Amino acid sequence: MTEIERDVVYIEKAEDGIAVIYLNQPKKKNAINARMMELLTQCLYEADADDEVRVIVLRGSGNCFTSGGDLSQSSPEENTPEHARKTYRKYCQAVWALRSIAKPVIAMVDGYAVGGGFALVLASDLVCISETAQIIPAFCQIGIAPEMGVVKFLPELVGAQRAKEIVFLGDRISGQQLFDMGIANRVCASEDLEATTMGLAKRLSDMPDASIQVAKCMFNGLADWNLQTSMNNEQTASPFCTTTKAYAKTMEKFAR
Repeated sequence: MTEIERDVVYIEKAEDGIAVIYLNQPKKKNAINARMMELLTQCLYEADADDEVRVIVLRGSGNCFTSGGDLSQSSPEENTPEHARKTYRKYCQAVWALRSIAKPVIAMVDGYAVGGGFALVLASDLVCISETAQIIPAFCQIGIAPEMGVVKFLPELVGAQRAKEIVFLGDRISGQQLFDMGIANRVCASEDLEATTMGLAKRLSDMPDASIQVAKCMFNGLADWNLQTSMNNEQTASPFCTTTKAYAKTMEKFAR
């Protein structure tokens, strides 16, 4: 399969029971849109149903995880709360798939993880990141509410006060800082990231698969009892924010 034939998300099987899912919009630094989230959900369930797959790696094509939301995905006619709410459900479905499938998902993060990309990192089971990667929690600073479970996942990992500061201010977080916060499991040089990630994936793949899968379901089952409620609230909060004057001013800046 050539690069041109690959969709915005595709899956490849590596050796040792590892499947790699690629976010694939390299010309846009893998900016995420509704189509991408729909395909990500499909690929996650496909890998989960495949008896040959024991571990899933989620990464971006090239040297960037994702630059966040694709601001060009909607036409002016589609910029309504109703359309935003309908579209946003596909993002929530991808997060739910990450959390609810039995097989562990390792996020391999290089370059940027912006906005919703940060949410995908938080929703993954394990995280390998390059020390120079940049996490940008771009929500409040561009006039939208935090999305895709961020307000649920982040306080659990770093505490409520620190989570609020991260979301309110949207300051950049390096890969090393993310590791120091306890969100990333491995941090390394960018050139070592693939080997580090695949090495961790192989270790998991060599473990008894049933116990790993049951343990994941136990962890997430206890932690995610309120995840659907959180994302249901987001389906109202996020479209509302897109109707505000502050958001309109932000979009004007991007359009220039």
